[in-house]
Amino acid sequence: MINNSKITLKSCTVFLAAINVFFILLTPVQSISANFNVTPTSLNLDKNARSGVFSVINSGSDKLNVQISVKEWGQDADGKDVYADTKDVVFFPKIMTVEPNEQRAIRIGIKSPPSPVEKTYRLFVEEIPSPNKAPAAPGSGKLTAGLTIAFRYSTPVFVKPVRPQESGVVERVDMSKRVSKAIIRNTGNVHIKVLSVTFKGLAADGQELFSTDVAGWYILHGLSRSYEVNVPKEACGRLAMIKVSAQSEHLTLNGALNVKKSMCSQ
Repeated sequence: MINNSKITLKSCTVFLAAINVFFILLTPVQSISANFNVTPTSLNLDKNARSGVFSVINSGSDKLNVQISVKEWGQDADGKDVYADTKDVVFFPKIMTVEPNEQRAIRIGIKSPPSPVEKTYRLFVEEIPSPNKAPAAPGSGKLTAGLTIAFRYSTPVFVKPVRPQESGVVERVDMSKRVSKAIIRNTGNVHIKVLSVTFKGLAADGQELFSTDVAGWYILHGLSRSYEVNVPKEACGRLAMIKVSAQSEHLTLNGALNVKKSMCSQ
């Protein structure tokens, strides 16, 4: 009985200590919600408008310090965003302070004239944490109550070509092991912003067996991006066709696949 009591008392002590640490961590020094935003959400430049303005709006009660940078924006073979340093864009300032409930402007412009294809960049506005938000130094042995989070906005900047042409195609639809994939290619010289991609499965008599929406993303000129869904097991054996519809801001792109039963297993 005595041994059991000691074990129980020790367990309670550990449990209470864990609760204390838990509530300390749940008591933040600063709010972790973003108290600023950047407008507009994107900027289009061309031969007639070679410069523009972004506004950084501080809606919080504390002074806001931010640093600004611009990167050339591309995508790899898998459609993932990649960035590189650039000297094609000028902007000012590179660091700014925005007082509470105020806003300040970032001016941005292009050095060279538009080319035959769209050029794409991203403006980054990143919060610089103030000293009272800084965490304890590594190895200090002190437990910091709260979290330090630096928020960053990434905003597209598009430099339109001389003759913009927006076009695209559902290049291929296939299925294997109940996973249907659609590849959407941008065949124009400007970006496509895909809002959603819908996969619909139909039986031989036209009955709809399933419908799934996938969120879209930007596809830059000359590139492609794949979207995929899992086909419900109970529907796969009855499938005769999968129709794909990709909806962009200005286009609707359609594709289809005649389904073979072997696609459910292979």
